[in-house]
Amino acid sequence: MNSSKDYIKTLEDNAYLISMVPIEELLRFGYEVGLNQNSKVLDLCCGYGTVLKVWSEAFGISGVGVDREADFIFIGNERLEKSAVEKVRLVCEDVTTYQDAEKYDVVICSETIGSICDTLSLGEKFLKKGGIIAFQKLYSKVANPPKELIEFDGEVLPLSQLNHIFNENGYCLISMASDNDSAWERYVINWSGQNDINRLRENPSDTGLKEWIDTWYNMYFDYRRQYEGQALFGLQRICWNI
Repeated sequence: MNSSKDYIKTLEDNAYLISMVPIEELLRFGYEVGLNQNSKVLDLCCGYGTVLKVWSEAFGISGVGVDREADFIFIGNERLEKSAVEKVRLVCEDVTTYQDAEKYDVVICSETIGSICDTLSLGEKFLKKGGIIAFQKLYSKVANPPKELIEFDGEVLPLSQLNHIFNENGYCLISMASDNDSAWERYVINWSGQNDINRLRENPSDTGLKEWIDTWYNMYFDYRRQYEGQALFGLQRICWNI
């Protein structure tokens, strides 16, 4: 019975995870980078704060999540309260102007913040010496991704090139958690797609929304599933005098 309840709980957490890296992989990542009850984590573009929630429940970390979407923060805080997670707080702010005097052991950054270099620079502003940037990024599974994919998602680089860029910026890769097909399907179909379909039910004459839904699904089945992945890259400075 307990295993069934644990499985349902994982499904519920995954449902509020705006990522194609599943909860199980995020837990492995947290274990590999040594999270514990003394660890402090900042999540920039935290969504519903799910990563902080599961890491606090599993490892006892304390943390702050920042996102500009008020609905995400409201629902995320409700879930934290319901689960009695007291060491995490979520705030509604723009991550690019967020101010915090605290230094963190781990800073989670999303590629939505800007370029790779800009994202790493923003994350390092809040990072303790010796800390880890957990950088969530889409990547290409092939050396030369189709132009349709690039036009849809912007620059999508292969893993070897991403690793080279990380090294050029003074970082080495110390842990990596990857996506899987089930997580993509949850995100594309159940979370994003279902939200758009519900909106279309309320506005059935919205031809623009209908066209977007068709594009969203077609891009996944024609290109993203075959050629695109997502990973959480654990990055640490090679030399701290840089």
